[in-house]
Amino acid sequence: MKNEDTYYKGPWHAFYSATSIESSKKHSYTEEQKKQKNYKDIYTNFYKNNDTGKEIEITSVYSTEKYPNYKDCKYYFEDKIYLGIVNDWVRIGQYIMLT
Repeated sequence: MKNEDTYYKGPWHAFYSATSIESSKKHSYTEEQKKQKNYKDIYTNFYKNNDTGKEIEITSVYSTEKYPNYKDCKYYFEDKIYLGIVNDWVRIGQYIMLT
């Protein structure tokens, strides 16, 4: 369970980038990679905002422990939007099934 908490519980700095989604959609996978990804190519996820408790759609998260200041996060998409701090993963957002 501890390992699962590492992936699903924050806090994290959350970002959204439409360019990130478009870039991910252009990526092609080998058959072996498709099997490892469980046939889903996930572009976004929903997390709960730490302050409001509302679900927000994100494209990337960064540990607040590793990056206390969100400006230090290495997320290089020019259209990135900082969404604040999130804590709990809720569900998968946009994705496609790999064939």
